[in-house]
Amino acid sequence: MIEGLLIYLRLQDKQLSLFLTDNKGITRLNKRYFNKDKPTNVISFSYMENGNHTFEENIIGDIAISVEMADYEANISGCSFSERLVELIIHGIVHILGFDHERGAKEARRMRYMERKLLKYISQQNVYREFVLEKR
Repeated sequence: MIEGLLIYLRLQDKQLSLFLTDNKGITRLNKRYFNKDKPTNVISFSYMENGNHTFEENIIGDIAISVEMADYEANISGCSFSERLVELIIHGIVHILGFDHERGAKEARRMRYMERKLLKYISQQNVYREFVLEKR
């Protein structure tokens, strides 16, 4: 699914890592890198700046997701865990691309638009249907 998203974004020759952890693990990352001593759902580290790579040539970033938080959010929103996981992966990818909802309302709207665009694309792919719809 991530490969499909990267191809859609014309980043087919690029890589990113996905780290799945629990609330304790994501809290450690959040405290270490953002001085926030609490769990969050997703943390992204981008190695891109103005479309250029700042790390190794093919690696564009890292995404860490708390599966514990994803499960909690899925339960309160009424979606499946796998749907929420895909949403968080997309959110992380959009952050890696340089979008940041904390920069203000306009940027938050731009970021949400990109997330919806990617979700619409991937939801039409067989890999999404196999991962999300068959897990229900």
